[in-house]
Amino acid sequence: MIKKQKKEKIIRNPRAPKLSVKKGFLFSYKKPEELKNYLSGQGMILSREKTGLTQKQQRQLAVEIKRARHLALLPFIQSA
Repeated sequence: MIKKQKKEKIIRNPRAPKLSVKKGFLFSYKKPEELKNYLSGQGMILSREKTGLTQKQQRQLAVEIKRARHLALLPFIQSA
């Protein structure tokens, strides 16, 4: 009998980093131009699935974005 060959599946990592961040990188509210990369068009913080950050980095990012918003370095919402 002839054996059927199995097709190899291409496995993609869904958590592959979309925005690269080096290990040990610290976010800072003093650099709002870097924080803008992690905001959506409406001014919302992007999720971990979209940014590819670790849980610890995502929490730190959220805190720094909120600090920048309170100091008026970043807008709370994007105006149309």
